[in-house]
Amino acid sequence: MTVLLALIAQLLHLVLMLATAPLLAGSLDWLEARLDGRAGPPLLQPWRDLRRLLRKQPRWADAASGLGRAAAPADLALVAAAAALVPSFCTGMAFDPVADLFVVFGFLGLARALRILAALDGGVAGGGLLAARRSRLMLFATVPALFAAFTLALLAGTSNLDLIVVLQREGLLQPASASALAAAALIGVVLAADPATEDPDLGGPPLAALRLAEALRLLVWLDLLSAAFLPIGMAEAADGPVAWAIGFGAWAVKLLALMAALAVARRILGGHRPRAAAELLAAAGLLAIVAAVFALSSAVTA
Repeated sequence: MTVLLALIAQLLHLVLMLATAPLLAGSLDWLEARLDGRAGPPLLQPWRDLRRLLRKQPRWADAASGLGRAAAPADLALVAAAAALVPSFCTGMAFDPVADLFVVFGFLGLARALRILAALDGGVAGGGLLAARRSRLMLFATVPALFAAFTLALLAGTSNLDLIVVLQREGLLQPASASALAAAALIGVVLAADPATEDPDLGGPPLAALRLAEALRLLVWLDLLSAAFLPIGMAEAADGPVAWAIGFGAWAVKLLALMAALAVARRILGGHRPRAAAELLAAAGLLAIVAAVFALSSAVTA
């Protein structure tokens, strides 16, 4: 019975992530528009765009190879794999034994690398510039992400995300200062994330896959922050549907709070956001390194 509940919770979690990602993107666009004094698009606009794109014929760049044609669906598949490993409303799901924090970051990094190669695949100058910017941001974001993951793994004695969440919920990740610095570093990575820049040569289902992957990637980062640092109200898969409903409510509240904070932060950065990305990632890297030093010092003196 426990195994069946874990499997059902895993399937529900994945469906929930895929369904929520476009809604999160639409809500974020609407909130940012409201903060700018505009009416903003409807909350369900991303879903309508995806449905419209799926009805069109696929379109790629004329010079696109097999790699360029497969990049968008592969990007979506890798981000969906990462989403399946990051818990939302409960822990103890079917994939939790393999939900390693470094595996999650590996999936996200590989998806970004495919996007970079796809931008170069078309052989045009615009694609080269886009690939260069993505490569630079990916390189700078790798340092804080990996050091934050190393800090959490060192504090918990494991890199398994499910165990990290459980220990964080019980207040056993000490020192708390290292955990807080790791959280601040990951927040910097989210704020400095490269805004979605679409290839003008893409159209139809490939573009739909690309947009869904971008929305899902943002949800994965916010879900990771929620689970690893704010595991309040999360249920256990073995507790059943009633506990899941409570966990879902807590997850929705935390997600809305993180989305609102992200919208306000983007509003403050405004037009300076591209220039601020490097500074944000540099600060995030420094915070993550200090967090790792704190965690190492605690491990040595323990």
